[in-house]
Amino acid sequence: MTEFSTNSRLPRGLGSWLGMGSNAYKLMVAIGSLITTIVLTAGKLIIGLLSGSLALVADALQGLIDIIVTGVTVIVVSLSDRGSSPAWTCGREKLEAFAALAEALLLGIIAIFIWHLAGLKLVHGTPPITLELWYLGAAALAAGADFIRHLIVKRAARATGSMALEANAAHFLTDPLGTVLVTLGLIGAWYGLPIADTLAAIGVAGLLSYTAFRVGRRALGMLLDRVDPALSIDTLAAIEALPEITHVTALRIRQLPEHFSVDLTVEAQLAAVTDIARIETRLQRSIETVLGKTELCAAIRPA
Repeated sequence: MTEFSTNSRLPRGLGSWLGMGSNAYKLMVAIGSLITTIVLTAGKLIIGLLSGSLALVADALQGLIDIIVTGVTVIVVSLSDRGSSPAWTCGREKLEAFAALAEALLLGIIAIFIWHLAGLKLVHGTPPITLELWYLGAAALAAGADFIRHLIVKRAARATGSMALEANAAHFLTDPLGTVLVTLGLIGAWYGLPIADTLAAIGVAGLLSYTAFRVGRRALGMLLDRVDPALSIDTLAAIEALPEITHVTALRIRQLPEHFSVDLTVEAQLAAVTDIARIETRLQRSIETVLGKTELCAAIRPA
């Protein structure tokens, strides 16, 4: 009977310290990130409405997208780690790439909305902004919490190989940077430069646009099975360097969140049937020197 494997690799750091598996660790981080996002977004929106700051309201609108995206991440992480099955023989790991692509699209949409609002403000002017010192304190607290959340999610993404969490980490890095820009805009408006708040909103939109492009490009590359051409060339060279290999008929490389999947057909010099296992082992080692952790499916034919 065929067995369908699941990922049981233990993460480094907090998850390992708590005795968690990779799946539980990712899910714990995703849920914690969702709760943090809800709290921070509510605080930014309240302060933005009280102060009349466009930049802070824009930052809060980004937070509303964060809530949706992080909620989707929780669902995707819980589904993607269920491993292979008769219906999902290649596993469900690409669900994380879909989540990352959806996050990039949402970020792009909210960036366009903020660009539009900022343009209107530049044309029609910026109304006076009310500012109190506790607003600045709250913004600084939010920026600190956002940056800590970014570090936690980034560490979890690296430990588990989760593309969905990696996209979240890249996204969450824009939050503290955006909050810093917003704070600078508020200070500038406080000192009689109302346009500073609009310029800060433009800065937030720029950060969102860049993050959307970077996250979306990587997610789309995985969904379309695109890999770095240099990796393909180096992998082919490593295979052809083996003395037993006479010809490489087919080489297909797919990049997944935690490893590479390689389909390979080669012609080799075989003295006995037992040589096949030995050559396959050498192929595995040679490929992993280039790609790292690799799932190899090799067809070895006599030359």
